Amino acid sequence: MALIKSLRTTPQVLRNNPILFVPVAIFALLQVPQLFLQTVDPISSLVGSILFIAVFLFITPAFYAGTIGMSNDAVTGVQTSLGRFWKHMKSAYGSVLLAYLAVSGVLFGFSLLFSFGTLIAAFAVGMGGGLPLTIGLALAFSLIILAFLCLLFAIHFYAHAIVIEGKGPVGGLSRSVHVVRHNLRPVGGYGILSLVVGGLFGVGYALLMSFIIPTPSVPGQPAPTPDLGPALIGTFASVVGTTVFMAFFVVFTVIFYRELVGINESPAQQSTSTPETDGGELQDIQTS
Repeated sequence: MALIKSLRTTPQVLRNNPILFVPVAIFALLQVPQLFLQTVDPISSLVGSILFIAVFLFITPAFYAGTIGMSNDAVTGVQTSLGRFWKHMKSAYGSVLLAYLAVSGVLFGFSLLFSFGTLIAAFAVGMGGGLPLTIGLALAFSLIILAFLCLLFAIHFYAHAIVIEGKGPVGGLSRSVHVVRHNLRPVGGYGILSLVVGGLFGVGYALLMSFIIPTPSVPGQPAPTPDLGPALIGTFASVVGTTVFMAFFVVFTVIFYRELVGINESPAQQSTSTPETDGGELQDIQTS
């Protein structure tokens, strides 16, 4: 089973290639300043958050391209390095960036529409819509959210398709949909596992943040400046925990994706094939 095999193989790949932790640790360190934005005044916090989002909008695709490429090297027995990270990033960054911006744009658009829809629904219910209208709206919103989450999950592997199989931005998105649609059972198990583990990590991270930064005494006001000791300990724990979790997750997803599409040849063999740059009809890769 692809899921079980991926879980068993990931720790061995990380033990044999500790260099995989380095780019992830750098990415985690770059996010540390954002942890303390809530300790400044609301305007500065808002401006800082917007700047961080804008910067990481372009940094994150570079991280995806480089770490997926390095992980793919390690899985196929190729000696990887930070130089290989740079090579993969330069090769795939443009395609991953375009696909990432498209996905981010869809997320942003849906968030706006959902917010407006929620306000309109709340107004309709407040005007005396009654229980049937409330239940109907709640059901409709639930179905819309579920459909949207399914769409996002269907394109979840676009960066893997771009980096590992040499697809273009449109081809990467369509290839991800193709792979998910033809592997619903293992991908369903992967989704449940990701939600459970990701949820536990999120809860732990939230608890750690409450340890680093105290809750403000007055709602809407900046959080108190944290003590140096807890701030250092919490920041170190945050970076280490994020590094271990993300490194494991990236390697795991690379192994899992390769199992789904049945890629067993080395990257050198893959490079002889012609990359796809459009969203045309894609041929199935036969699982060996």
